[in-house]
Amino acid sequence: MNRILLALILQSFAAKIYSQSFTVHDLIMLSAQPEKNINHFIYKNYFVVSGDNNAGDSIISYIQKNKHNKIDTSTSRSVDLYKRLNSNYFVLHTSSLSDYLEGEQSLIKSGFIYDTKKDIRKDSSILFQKTNISIELTKEVKDSMMQYNFSLEERNVPDSIQYAEDLLRFDSHEFLVSYFGKKNVTEDLYYLSEKELKKCSVLFAGTKYQAVFVWGDEINLNKLSYVLVSNVIPTKGAERHGIPDGNNEWKFHSGIYWGMPLRDMLRLNEMDFSIYGNKSELAFMVKPENTGKIDFKKTAIMFSCNDCSVNEIFDQGEVSALDIAKAKLPMRIFDIIIYP
Repeated sequence: MNRILLALILQSFAAKIYSQSFTVHDLIMLSAQPEKNINHFIYKNYFVVSGDNNAGDSIISYIQKNKHNKIDTSTSRSVDLYKRLNSNYFVLHTSSLSDYLEGEQSLIKSGFIYDTKKDIRKDSSILFQKTNISIELTKEVKDSMMQYNFSLEERNVPDSIQYAEDLLRFDSHEFLVSYFGKKNVTEDLYYLSEKELKKCSVLFAGTKYQAVFVWGDEINLNKLSYVLVSNVIPTKGAERHGIPDGNNEWKFHSGIYWGMPLRDMLRLNEMDFSIYGNKSELAFMVKPENTGKIDFKKTAIMFSCNDCSVNEIFDQGEVSALDIAKAKLPMRIFDIIIYP
């Protein structure tokens, strides 16, 4: 009996010597390293470049070995690093359920926000968010074995925000709050129609710089669908804040601005464009085409016009912007929607 107990103790001791853990905390520490220090950090944790590294996709893959340069057969761990658009990605794969469960608790204790209705043992995916970092926990069967993944996305923080299009960099409520401050970002409900509401975030509500962020994922308030810039925003909270004094002051790369007259927009676009008439459900909206300097597929424009709805020129499906300008109708930009 004593010999069996001694053997178990020695086996446990050997396991500690010949294997190393690499936790989600280490993954976060890795993401915080300057680029020149990443290799040193990851080699220090006994990772080496994987033989099946997929360089074609600009992914650098590492696999963990023990101090004697042997693969740990009890727990396999690997890390993938890559970049995409304005984000850096750090992905930890592990065969250890313990790594997975302990990782979840570590993120919760570190103040990451998540959907508390999710159950890590039942759900195949859970998203954790904090400042400009999001970490998605997933599990899958790979090569007949269960693999647990921590996919960390680190969004590059903008140096400055000058134009409304720069707001498209913020693809989550949490990232917005971390950059602009909690007092400047509010959760709200956006009216898609009179009866249909959707969760959104409003930046600088009730001011000349207000903008509405509409999310594709209402639970986690991320996956940006579009940003609305207007003086009159269709949200529940707008009923409390009222309409700001003066024009919305966000400027756009294209040169458009809120309240811009149709004639000025025609000159800016350097080409005629179509506006939906009264026979369309999208009356007074610019047809989403790219026919000039402004890409109306990426920037949606809605006009306002006093008494224009009864003008016979709009009694059709589409109207030439040039014809409207020739009729000297006072059309101005009312809503601007920009898409990622």
